[in-house]
Amino acid sequence: MASGVLNQLSFKRETTWGTPVVPDKSIGIHFGDGIQTDNDIQLLQSVKNQLAKNYHAHIGARKHEGEYELDLFADYPGYLILGALGAILSAVKIGETIVFEHDITEAETKPSFTIEQVVGENVRRYAGAIFSGFKVSGNAGEVIIINAPVMSKSQASATKITPVYSTVRPYNFVDAQIKVAGVAVNEVENFEFEYTNNLEMLHTVAGSNDPTFSFVKGSEVNGKLELYLNNATLAYYNDYLAKNERAIDIILSGDAIGMGSNNKLEISVPRCVFTTGSTPLAEDYNLLTIEFQGIFDTVTNKLISAKVTNLLANYN
Repeated sequence: MASGVLNQLSFKRETTWGTPVVPDKSIGIHFGDGIQTDNDIQLLQSVKNQLAKNYHAHIGARKHEGEYELDLFADYPGYLILGALGAILSAVKIGETIVFEHDITEAETKPSFTIEQVVGENVRRYAGAIFSGFKVSGNAGEVIIINAPVMSKSQASATKITPVYSTVRPYNFVDAQIKVAGVAVNEVENFEFEYTNNLEMLHTVAGSNDPTFSFVKGSEVNGKLELYLNNATLAYYNDYLAKNERAIDIILSGDAIGMGSNNKLEISVPRCVFTTGSTPLAEDYNLLTIEFQGIFDTVTNKLISAKVTNLLANYN
């Protein structure tokens, strides 16, 4: 019996959806459920001159899905964001030689991965894994967290690889900056930012219990800011009352790299509406909670975009 601290998660991007590859990158994750298989066991019943109701069991529409939570590092979690959004363009940053910028945007076709999940003696490879979204969250005084829900086409037992981990540190709260309408907000106590592509795995009459197709039903962005209330942040409450639309950006800037750059993650939603605004009667300091939804921006032709800056040459 192996200790849970020896569990591991590894992955590699696939060339063809559902065709497994051998993972070559590993990433540290938090304890949690991970991907689990639901066999959709169905018990058949009939009246057959016997007291027992059930006379047969079979497997229905099998699903392999779950969620991972991990500290937001400057390199490999870019695969999670790419996996949810869909398209990437990588290039050497201007003025640098070893620093790369990766512009990530939405595309209907999402990249897929083979994920190796090791839980003690249970070593499983999930092929055709697609990320159905991601959530970035942070609290003052803590490390920035990313959650990534995922669905896969199939699973099989495997022999675990020797993990290869990055040495880059995770982002923490002092690396984070929130901007509303291009202006830095210094009063944020905590934040959540979530994107979903509403992925669905489709089963057909095709000789397999596993999914035949993946389908994206349409994307959404939502989030929440909890801020200390003062004259500056009161403006956001007034924006909520007036239904004013604002751009929201999350910027994480980490360690120095190259000749004058930093590890960086920038997530931009150019058009947001505040859907709720509340200022509860507090016992001590007053807080403003703002929830928002993203709206497709016809100027940039985007709902959301992300830019990752680091030392990785690509996200192949």
